[in-house]
Amino acid sequence: MAAFAKGQKLLNRFVLLEPLGQGGQGEVWRALDEQRSAQIAVKILPATEIEALHAQYLLAQAAKGRGVLEYFKPVVDDAFALLPMELAAADARSLRARSWTQSLGLLHEVTDALAELHARGIVHRDLKPSNVLIGFDGRARLADFGSAARVGEYASNRVLSPFSASPQQHGSAAASVADDLFGLGALAYELLGGYPPNFPDTARALSGLPPLRLVTAVTTPAPLIDLVMSLLAGNPQARPHNLREIASLLQALESQRLAPVIAAAVVPLEVAAASNESGSTVRPSIAAWSGLAALLVILVAVFVLLPRYVTPIVAAPAASSAAAGTKPAATSTAATAASKVEADRELQDRFAEASGRYRSLLDELETQGAGVWGGATFAAAKSLGALAVEAEAARDYALALDRIGVANQRLIRIVEERPQALVKKLRDGEAALDGGRLELARQAFELAQLIEPTNVDAGRGIARVTALGPVLPALVAAETASLTLDHLTALTRYEEVLRADPLNRVAREGAARARSQLGSNRYARDIGEALVALRAGRTADARAAVSRARTLRPTGAELAPLLAQVEAAGEKRDFEEIQAEILLLEAAEKWGEALLRYDAQLARDPSLGFARNGRTRVAPRADLARRLYALLANPVRLTAPEVRREAERLLTDAGNVKGAAPVLRNQSEQLRAAIRLYDQPVLAVIESDGVTVVSVQRVGSFGAFTRRELQLRPGRYVAVGSRTGFRDVRREFMVTPGTTAVVVQVRCTEVIS
Repeated sequence: MAAFAKGQKLLNRFVLLEPLGQGGQGEVWRALDEQRSAQIAVKILPATEIEALHAQYLLAQAAKGRGVLEYFKPVVDDAFALLPMELAAADARSLRARSWTQSLGLLHEVTDALAELHARGIVHRDLKPSNVLIGFDGRARLADFGSAARVGEYASNRVLSPFSASPQQHGSAAASVADDLFGLGALAYELLGGYPPNFPDTARALSGLPPLRLVTAVTTPAPLIDLVMSLLAGNPQARPHNLREIASLLQALESQRLAPVIAAAVVPLEVAAASNESGSTVRPSIAAWSGLAALLVILVAVFVLLPRYVTPIVAAPAASSAAAGTKPAATSTAATAASKVEADRELQDRFAEASGRYRSLLDELETQGAGVWGGATFAAAKSLGALAVEAEAARDYALALDRIGVANQRLIRIVEERPQALVKKLRDGEAALDGGRLELARQAFELAQLIEPTNVDAGRGIARVTALGPVLPALVAAETASLTLDHLTALTRYEEVLRADPLNRVAREGAARARSQLGSNRYARDIGEALVALRAGRTADARAAVSRARTLRPTGAELAPLLAQVEAAGEKRDFEEIQAEILLLEAAEKWGEALLRYDAQLARDPSLGFARNGRTRVAPRADLARRLYALLANPVRLTAPEVRREAERLLTDAGNVKGAAPVLRNQSEQLRAAIRLYDQPVLAVIESDGVTVVSVQRVGSFGAFTRRELQLRPGRYVAVGSRTGFRDVRREFMVTPGTTAVVVQVRCTEVIS
């Protein structure tokens, strides 16, 4: 197929803007669809492939719904066949080897989309990160139905991904939902671990052997890893069958954020599910537990029982030879055995040393994101490390030492390539940022920051990504306007981008190009001056330039929105001053005052993001500070059990406050000191007449006495005295902290007549 170039127009309609991908089934480009006046993505194949594209389109239409990329009807001419489709912001490759919490939402959305797909009788059969796109709304979309098929259809002629296709697909079996279950496991394996299962060992992948247990750079919950490994089971019957229950498990992990545990089991436990959709649950299978038990029995036999029987067999001939007077043979045998033990011990020591270096270097590189930028070399090093451990467990110490040595050499090579990787990631980030591909830019800059945490360019790039996000549609609109020769609109939208990201190369060059195209047009020049002044924060100059433009063209379409932007910029400056004042109140921990100011701003404009976010942040702290102050102002309330429980809750809440909050922490310490004070018992002396029976509510009954000493915690108490023929008496008394003693007299003296 012919090579394509930026700016080339196909079918007298699609202007190619940027290549997005290339594969065995053609090329994908970002393009301007002049018929729709919008940017889309197009897959380009030779005209002879129109039937394949049409079949792909029909399958995508049948699968159309939430979670599936939108496809448009394919078109063809004498040379090319094109499949237009929705333009996406990025694909799932941007999530590889990052924290499991960042991939979980996407996996949940993909699982839901697959369930809908299967309900329509369609199997995707090619689930890999490049085929899971992320829309501009942040949601996942299944794409590329080139390998898709209906359930039961034979599709052996379609291209297979060696690492993500199921063993049944490689065996040319009919399409089955089990293929997508394997594909979902492969997708999760690659997102969580950085590489697809069995990579880079293509022969192992095609053989159908199960992959090594997933190892992640970031601690990942064991249930999630168990689920992934069960989805990758070679036998389709051993894979979980209920996508809805898989989605429920993913949702539970997503919402509860289960405490991470290191999943490093010797044998991966399958997560089996019943075959029916109604009552199945995801749980470890009996076969897996049986396998683990069998392995434990073997290990006990090998390492505990076997030596007891091996040793006498070796020693017996030596003893017999000694009795027969053949000492030289016995000495030789013993010497050989001792020599082998010594050699093995030396190899073990060398392996332990090399393995320690390997683990230290591997951990360092993984924290620096080498799982992504290290490529096949890093993947091979990890595989060799795992194989070395297997050889060491099998007591083949020479092989283990050889494998760990090669693995260390590969890791050292990656360390040497780290500076070049840093430069490349920074360049990738800049290029993606200029093209508006924010997810790719963020990934590149975050990887650069992992490689070198103090890198200034990486930090600046991440800040630019954050700033450009809200105005990304403006960049797309500017490019579209430029391509349709609407230079004034292009200039306006490019300037909008430059206000958010002054370093954006595409916007700078586009704005300069638009100005040169506008030439001597005075109206356009005034609009341009207003835009430049607006970007520089000179709202008065911008307002004046808009006024000049209005005199030239009172009904100009650009005037009203531009004037609104000028007014908004002035208001923004006011809001920035207000926000700075409120932040000062927060810094001083005047939470109540800050809350009132945020509420006042929201009453003025409920859509103010800084006020909404600020109120969300401040309100719980203001309430916490108020309740702490109320307790400290009246600590005697701590004598009530319910108030004591509230105080404990307040201390827990205060301990969870993030960031510097010295005033709040000081209040917490004062309350904690008050609780300790009210926990210290005080001497209470009760005096009576020896005939009155005395009890103290919530403490106990003490009978008749003349004097009784009690150790009571501070609080309010009631002593009750009773005596036959006399009226009962009640004496309320207060035990206050810090006093030496409280004396209470309880005597029944009033005779009942």
